[in-house]
Amino acid sequence: MYTNDHEKYVKKDKIVMYEMHNLKKGYGEDEMFKVSYFLEVLPIIASKVDVTFQLTVVATIFALLVGVIIAIIGYYKIPALYQFTRMYVSIMRGTPIVAQLYFFYYGIALYSAFVRDMTPLIAVAVVMSLNMGAFMSESIRGALLSVDEGQKEAAYSLGMTNLQLVWRIIIPQAVRVALPPLFNDIINLIKQTSLAFMLGVPDIMGAAKIEGARTFRYFEIYAAVMLIYWVIIFILGLVHKVLEKKCATMY
Repeated sequence: MYTNDHEKYVKKDKIVMYEMHNLKKGYGEDEMFKVSYFLEVLPIIASKVDVTFQLTVVATIFALLVGVIIAIIGYYKIPALYQFTRMYVSIMRGTPIVAQLYFFYYGIALYSAFVRDMTPLIAVAVVMSLNMGAFMSESIRGALLSVDEGQKEAAYSLGMTNLQLVWRIIIPQAVRVALPPLFNDIINLIKQTSLAFMLGVPDIMGAAKIEGARTFRYFEIYAAVMLIYWVIIFILGLVHKVLEKKCATMY
């Protein structure tokens, strides 16, 4: 029953948007895609790339920190903590990021003044750090486990300490293995930041929503959004290739 009611609501909302689009002065229904408006709205939406960039950088740094800690706990199977981190990773990987955002920002905020006083940007950064940290931990743990046990035994036989083993043997090899999946995680994180507008963060999607409410030219607006995200991901892919080559020559 709810599904049918919800579908009717969505359909009605789309009809209203279509009618408002056609009533807007200067935009006829025969103009399917207006290039001049696309070029006009593109820089407006692109001006919010800095917000998306800030959110991505902060979330990536803390997600890596969370991921490394969880991966080390999993690698050494530290009692008690290992079971906790397994449950944490399962919850974060098994529930939608939107539900996590709402649970944190609207749910936990009811009982925590600290969360309640957070700005939407910080709240989104916290949730996405915790979420992506769970995914990154699996990439990092897999990279650590990829190092052959024989190399570790050889290192100990040469008199290396645990710190020397980690720094000279494990990390150089683990970085090369972890780099591709970690970059995939970062790409997914950039895409996830598009949900930040749901909490009122004025990012790329937030700017698109404002422009959409003003002009109802959703075709051009979201085409611009897709182009901006595609360019960002494309550039990140080039950076990934450069780093991968450097790692290959370095180790």
